[in-house]
Amino acid sequence: MTGWIGQVPALLLALALLIVPGLPAGLCLRGMRGIVRLAAAIGVSLGVLGAAALIAPLLGVPWGLAPVAIVTVVVWIAAGALRLVDRRPLVAPVAGHGGAWIGVAVAFLAWVVVVGVGIGNPDNPSQLYDALFHLNAVEFIARTGDASPLHMTMVVPDLETSFYPTLWHALVSLVVPAAGSIVAATNVTTVAVIALIWPVALASLTSVAFPNRPGAVTWAPLVSLGFSVFPLGFLNWGVLYPNLLGTVLIPILLTITLIACAPALSWSGRVLRILVALAAAGGVALAHPSALLAAAVLLVPYLLWRAWGTARAGGVAIRIFVSAVVLAGLAALVVVWVLGNVTTHEWHPTASMAQALGEVAFLSPVGRATGLLLGPLAAIGIWRVVRDRTWWVLGSYAVSIFFFLMAAWFPVESIRSAFVGVWYDDTTRVGALIAIWGLPLAALGASIVAEWLIAGWRAGRTGLVVAVVAVIAVAGASHLLALRNDLNYMRGVSFQFSDESQGLSPDEAELFEEIDDEIPDDSLVIGDPLTGAGLLYAYTDHAVVFPHVTGRYGGDALTLARYLADGSPTVCDAIERLGVTHALDFGDRVLFENHYTKFDGLHGLEDSPILTEVDRVGDAVLYEVTGCE
Repeated sequence: MTGWIGQVPALLLALALLIVPGLPAGLCLRGMRGIVRLAAAIGVSLGVLGAAALIAPLLGVPWGLAPVAIVTVVVWIAAGALRLVDRRPLVAPVAGHGGAWIGVAVAFLAWVVVVGVGIGNPDNPSQLYDALFHLNAVEFIARTGDASPLHMTMVVPDLETSFYPTLWHALVSLVVPAAGSIVAATNVTTVAVIALIWPVALASLTSVAFPNRPGAVTWAPLVSLGFSVFPLGFLNWGVLYPNLLGTVLIPILLTITLIACAPALSWSGRVLRILVALAAAGGVALAHPSALLAAAVLLVPYLLWRAWGTARAGGVAIRIFVSAVVLAGLAALVVVWVLGNVTTHEWHPTASMAQALGEVAFLSPVGRATGLLLGPLAAIGIWRVVRDRTWWVLGSYAVSIFFFLMAAWFPVESIRSAFVGVWYDDTTRVGALIAIWGLPLAALGASIVAEWLIAGWRAGRTGLVVAVVAVIAVAGASHLLALRNDLNYMRGVSFQFSDESQGLSPDEAELFEEIDDEIPDDSLVIGDPLTGAGLLYAYTDHAVVFPHVTGRYGGDALTLARYLADGSPTVCDAIERLGVTHALDFGDRVLFENHYTKFDGLHGLEDSPILTEVDRVGDAVLYEVTGCE
């Protein structure tokens, strides 16, 4: 707890970065509830960070708060100008709803506690495979002063340009000075993203989709605590930091798109909303492109509904034009979908059709412990949507269900990959999409149940109300099993920082600290990244041969990975060409046991004739190359 208290300034900085750059744009949106304005501010803020990361190298400005400030000022001026010229009176301004803020505040505090307890200590690094890349990528940005997604060449050092969505890493790098380390900054940013963005995103989408049900807006952030696979699942699988950021932004992008398509707007008001939507779309894309594609397909039912209404109200020419636009848009989406397919055929269907449908029905996808409350609440919400004939909402929800069924069950893998290959065929990433509409529908159901209970209480049916509340409490408590499982896995595997850690151990981290000042600044260190040795880069800024498991490091690097322990003349030639000065041996415990063999030569270094031990903490050993003359 003391460690987290010390990170309060870093958390406040992270929250400010998520809100302040886009706040004027959100405030300039006329006729919107406050929660929608906050959501817009978050969407624009991340769009600003993404734009600043792209523009900074062009301006010759190193990455930091300066390029963010430059883009922020431009956005503030543009939003203010459009607001000043928008003088059309509002016919029916949308009133705020205090319950929304209560729901967001409670969910914020709950998520802070849940994520904080799961991580344990802000200095605990993620022990999962992808953490190697994500932690080191933040250091790469700090070292190069370049956060552009076009210049993330850490694992392909022979290239000058390589695309990777770096918005997460750019954000974390700005928090590092306040947090004190890359690991702490990553964990603080994780808390900020989950605790702030996710509740606000769900509340804003619920507010716009069900404007006549303000009670649902209160419940939307709260029901998120019962959905297991996201966001906690993304911390226990991967770890999927960029996907986490992209996915929490999807409801915000949907929200802003819906309000941008609203009728009876002035030209300046519509332009502002479109620009806000474009900024949010840019942020989603630079967080992770798969999230932008997910948002696009989830918007298809709404856009088709709007296109149908426009065509019906217009003449022949309008209908032809609308049809052409729809066909062109769908064709473009298909082309982008095909080009964006990154299938690896590494993950395969794991569920039967009945199991997958049952997981959807109970909003407990991907084999999680089944909670008994969210599913029935979502069913009540669906009943209300059918009564209200808001078919596009059901259409959008059906799209997410379709993709989940394809990922979890569909047996023909070539067809399956054509649909879910943009998510690497990974059911966990696709399963998170169920939450985008499933949770707002559950919130709608919760508001209806609350109305029924209040009406029953007022009508004197006290016994029935008490009995129903007891049933709801028991059903709600059933979700605690999934939460307990997630937290146990976080504390016991994903963020366990002890001698039993599957990646980096305290002894190994202590060795990093000891050797930080012992080895020269121009040293180059080699070690098996699967043991955590590659994290020397993130912890100390000393260059390593393998900052990640995969990548293109050249033939000499592969030679050393396989044969360094042999100490042959061929090994020495590769060492001389690369400039390797030291080696780390962290033992034989690795991530993904027996999954990679190309690093076998980086184990058992104590018998190498060309290495001399220079430091040790426990079983973690640093060697110096001394036998290649």
